[in-house]
Amino acid sequence: MSAAITSVGTVTGHGLGCARLFAALLEGRSAIGPVTRFPVDGLCSNLAAEAPADEELESAASSLGAVRPDDRASRLLLAAAAEALAGRELESSPRRGVVVGTTKGAFEHLGRSPGSDDLLGAPARALARAARARGPSFATSAACTSSAVALGEGLRLIEDGICDEVLVGGTEALHAFVYRGFHALRALSPRPAMPFDVERAGLSLGEGAAVLVLESLSHARAHGRWPIAVVEGFGSSSDGYDQVAPEPGGRGLLEASRRALTAAGVTVHEVGGYHAHGTGTIQNDRMEAAAFAALFSGRDVTVSAIKGSLGHTLGAGAALDVAVCALMLQRGTVPPVTNLRTLDPLAQLPAAIGAPCPLRSNRLLVASAGFGGINTALVLRTPAAAT
Repeated sequence: MSAAITSVGTVTGHGLGCARLFAALLEGRSAIGPVTRFPVDGLCSNLAAEAPADEELESAASSLGAVRPDDRASRLLLAAAAEALAGRELESSPRRGVVVGTTKGAFEHLGRSPGSDDLLGAPARALARAARARGPSFATSAACTSSAVALGEGLRLIEDGICDEVLVGGTEALHAFVYRGFHALRALSPRPAMPFDVERAGLSLGEGAAVLVLESLSHARAHGRWPIAVVEGFGSSSDGYDQVAPEPGGRGLLEASRRALTAAGVTVHEVGGYHAHGTGTIQNDRMEAAAFAALFSGRDVTVSAIKGSLGHTLGAGAALDVAVCALMLQRGTVPPVTNLRTLDPLAQLPAAIGAPCPLRSNRLLVASAGFGGINTALVLRTPAAAT
């Protein structure tokens, strides 16, 4: 099971495009700031990472044609797709699929017209129309692993010979209802999230989108496209432990990681980098450190994480993680973990702290975890290792 990522587009709190995103990560900058989109008075936090305004998103997406979605998650997705698809001739094709991960989709339309629409599927439909994709088109919703599951489904469509290329996306817009839900869970931090730091106080929410153009290696070569990265394998598991808390020992995430390695046909000793879910909550960070220790058995494997910079973008998070990891492989550099200064003694990981460091491997493991005990992992490698 492998496929090429041949282009990437992103929208985050840092603005439009991968160049802005990666520059901010290298500098250790955070996009988390005061919420302006809805009232947060009296809540445990007033912070989130807000993406650009709708007018800027619509302007960015205008290159895709006349599709003008009426929900913000779809607008975020199309703005990211415009970057990923720039310069491509998009003839209508039954061999082009679309899979989009999201937890809420067009959530702002909930209750406006009961039973008349599929809110979760709205972004996928908008992207399929804009990209003239006539192959399979659907949404995946699996909590914070939603867009990782979307990528796994995209791999399967290519492996099964159903599609030559799949536009894999993740998108999430901020909503007051969800923000208040995390407040009720006492999960929000009053200062920007600090993954794995001894002084962390919870997570920060964010919004954004990523689109990855996934192609079979033969299709990419036939069209003269060189991969940014290759997705080698996908794995998933379920904790069966709690609705919101992860299993403390990290056994579910460990199992998902081992399944991804098996699917990729590689051993853990061939992996030199680990991209963490890294929410900044005590439960997640300590669970993930336990899974990391069990998987890598003391090896010095560089750990990266981006939620201190972008906030937790829920269903879009894994797609943004994979986009950043593809850029890391392409550029040979690991950004520091934003806002991490002093590691929690109970969540020890060999994280990149304070400054970028060289990527010492051509293969990365990307981990995600979500409510309900859902775990996923993906193996990425450089294209040079795939030829």
